[in-house]
Parts: sequence; structure tokens; C-alpha cells
Amino acid sequence: MTHPTWRGVTICPCLKEPLDELARASGKDILVSPIKGFGSYQVGRTASAGTGSGGGHVDLALRGLTPEQKLRLEGLARRIGFYADIREPTWWSPTRRQWLSEKWSSHLHMLLKDCRHLSPEARTQLRDWYSGGNGLVGSDPDDGDRTHLRQTWKQYRSDRQGVRPPAPQATIAVANLKHGRRNGDVKRYQAAVWRRLAAATRARILAANHLKETQIADGFFGDVTVEMTTALYRQIAAREPQGGWPIWAEPGPRLLKRLGFIPAGARDLDDPHDEFGEPDSVSDPVSANIDPHPAGVVQ
Repeated sequence: MTHPTWRGVTICPCLKEPLDELARASGKDILVSPIKGFGSYQVGRTASAGTGSGGGHVDLALRGLTPEQKLRLEGLARRIGFYADIREPTWWSPTRRQWLSEKWSSHLHMLLKDCRHLSPEARTQLRDWYSGGNGLVGSDPDDGDRTHLRQTWKQYRSDRQGVRPPAPQATIAVANLKHGRRNGDVKRYQAAVWRRLAAATRARILAANHLKETQIADGFFGDVTVEMTTALYRQIAAREPQGGWPIWAEPGPRLLKRLGFIPAGARDLDDPHDEFGEPDSVSDPVSANIDPHPAGVVQ
């Protein structure tokens, strides 16, 4: 049986429309480029562990994209109906508490959730993802946006408007996001951070502080918000080991930009050194110079 191709790779027939939509919605600054040999119905590709032996699978190349572009592409793919996960050659495993590495290049691993031709390995990976994992061996938690966890391509397509243009970025005052402050900016910041934290991290924070999820965005920058902030910094630093991310208790302009805000009152919003100097507050309980690579861990 001859299978169709999409931009040079073999695909399942059900993939063409979702991939066309992903390419359209991702914008002109992102080239949606599948990796040759890592489409559907592939054999002999041990790196995919059998997930590409059936239909509904494709890996996209991420080389040359910024971290923000990678996250945007992952989020769009998940909204359109894919299980999508950014795979880097080196990453921190919170379960094994060590740095892991593979010979693959930076890529976006994708499975179309409602494809009827997924391989058994792909279906197993989907079940792991639905339960909070990232689909890789080792049971690490998924650290992507899970807003559209269960949405399928069929459900997405029923919305004829597709992906709407992104909402205008909201301005947020850096000075308002300090320990002990209570204001609307803190509440918006808390909600944004909470959405980005891994499911396992959210569960741990709720259990440790005896809170319900509805109590998280209360507008007060207290110890729980400090815990959320440092957890997100560590999560990003683990995912981007070469990014030079500090571990702060209060957010800097770079983190706010990552969350989709326009930081007001920052020295230079385009200066990558904004978060590499001294902490904004002497009361900051977490040093900006903490090494994100734990001692004794091999990267």
C-alpha cells in the first residue's frame, strides 16, 4: 500500500489536514519541517521506540527555533489535536534526578490523538501522557501546556474559526511582583505561572500547602507564590540547560516575557542580562547565582 507524503515524509492520510493547519497557524516565523524518516509507518527507527511504526506519527525539526517559538509550536499542536512534546538532546529528569541525553536532535514528537491507525506503542505513550507523564521512559511529568489535553482534531475542526489571532500582550508591572504585595498584577501572574507548571509540581504544591486549585490565584505574593516562581525557573532551566536561567524567588523581565506579559519598569526588555545581575530585592530568599545544575549531577 502506498501512503501519502507531506513535505517529504510518509504520513498517515489523516495527518495531512492537521499538519496543513499547524503550518498555517504557526505563522511566517516558524517553518514546520518534518524530519525525513520520522513520519508514519516507519521501520527500523529505534529512537521512536515503535511509536512511528503505525499511523498518526510525525517528528518536526526544531533546530534554529528560539525556546519561545518551540513552546508556541508545541502549544498549537496540542490545541489542534496532537500529543506533542518537545524533545531536546539533553534534559533534566526530575524522576531520576540526573541529566539524561540522547543522540537525537531537537524535535517535536507528535501523535494525532484520534488517529485510528496508531501503533500499540503510540497508544501506550498517549495513555502515559493523559495520566500526567511526558511519554518518555522514566515516568517524568509532562511540563507543557495541558489546557487542550483531550481535544482532538475532530473537535478542533468543529470550531470553524480555527486558531484565532493571539490576544494582545498584557502589561504587568515588575515592581508589583514582590514578596508581601497584594494586587491584580500578582493575581494575573499567579494564574499564568500555574498554567505552565508541570502537573506533578502543581499537585505537590497543593498537597504541601493544603490548598485547592481555586485558591492559587489569590493576588497575594506570599510563600506559595515564591514556591511556584522558583519551581517554574527550575523547570525552564532543566528544559533549557544552555539558557543560563537563574533561580529566583521573584520574577524578572525575562520570565514575564516567557509568560506572555510585557514587563513595565524593566531596564531593557531586550537585554538578556536583565536577570543575570543582582536580585531586585535584598529580601529575595533565593540567590540569583544558584547553579541550576545540582552538584554531582552529570549533564
